[in-house]
Amino acid sequence: MASVCGGCLAMMDAGVPIKRMVAGIAMGLILEEDGQFQVLTDILGSEDALGDMDFKVAGDAEGVTAFQMDIKVEGITLEVMRQALDQAKAGRQHILLEMQSCDPPPAKQLSQYAPRIRRFNIDPDKIGQVIGSGGRNIKMLQAAAGCDEITVSDQLTGLLEVRAQTDQAALAGEEIIVGFLTEPEAGAIFRNVAVASVMPFGCIVDFAPGKSGLVHVSELDVGRTADPTAVWKAGDKIDVKILEYDKASGRCKLSRKAVMQEDTGVASASAPEPIEIGATYRDVEVVKVQQYGCFVALNSQVQALVHVSELDVGRVSDPASLFQAGDRIDVKVLDKNKRGQLQLSRKQVLLDDSQKEPSGNGSLPLAAAPQQQSIST
Repeated sequence: MASVCGGCLAMMDAGVPIKRMVAGIAMGLILEEDGQFQVLTDILGSEDALGDMDFKVAGDAEGVTAFQMDIKVEGITLEVMRQALDQAKAGRQHILLEMQSCDPPPAKQLSQYAPRIRRFNIDPDKIGQVIGSGGRNIKMLQAAAGCDEITVSDQLTGLLEVRAQTDQAALAGEEIIVGFLTEPEAGAIFRNVAVASVMPFGCIVDFAPGKSGLVHVSELDVGRTADPTAVWKAGDKIDVKILEYDKASGRCKLSRKAVMQEDTGVASASAPEPIEIGATYRDVEVVKVQQYGCFVALNSQVQALVHVSELDVGRVSDPASLFQAGDRIDVKVLDKNKRGQLQLSRKQVLLDDSQKEPSGNGSLPLAAAPQQQSIST
């Protein structure tokens, strides 16, 4: 019966929640032929071997939880049983008082060495989605969470079990499964997710197991990011917000900038003004120069091309010889094509400005590019 007492204390020391302590005690019997008897409390091995009864009783302060009896004689009466149970109760309560005075006292939480198990329900129709072909998905989820095992306990109710060595890993297993089964929604924010790859136009981010999306270069930061590869690398952790989700294609448009704006409370204040057709934008930055023209940033979210034919009044054969990233120029929005692309012109601004302030001889001079020599014609 020491195993009952020690087992109860061991579970409590490990932090296993139990309602009441349980102790056990072994009762013995010496029965004479004339009916006289003596009930023995807490018998030894020799008393068990030479005696007439081995009666094991386990329970808490309120009652018996289990008992077992070995008997070698006939004639056990109700009186014998009543006295054995009364003595067992007295002995059990004494042992329970000793157990309650143990030092150190029982732990209030699970031991760090005790395995963790979390149980939760999902839609039974999605069990196959969790398992995947040949168990591919469930293995991926286990690896992502760092848990030991994910099992389906009940297919009818969708009950799953996550087994892990730590609370964090068990909780991560549940959260990852729920995230894996949840359809992305615009406005949802995912914290501390991994960058999968980095390209000149942005970062591909795995924001949930089996789900990824693009953070465009314009959505990587509140300020301008010229070269994402110089700032980010695969494996970096960032926070992202889903801006758009196309259910048909499964594509997600993500933003790190939107999360930063929400966290700092400047989302509404930093929202750019809409681009107007016919408007002139002064001192905008050149962000990239190509053979066919220059890309400029009209605001923090909108970039557009000034075609080589619209860079100056005269012909420009090589934009790179006149402009470089970081230069500031004035542009006018001419139109927006069917694909939603803005058509910009620096030449039109030069023409408009020259009409306001014509040269003395009435001719229209060629304009010089910023910090560059004048174009020869």
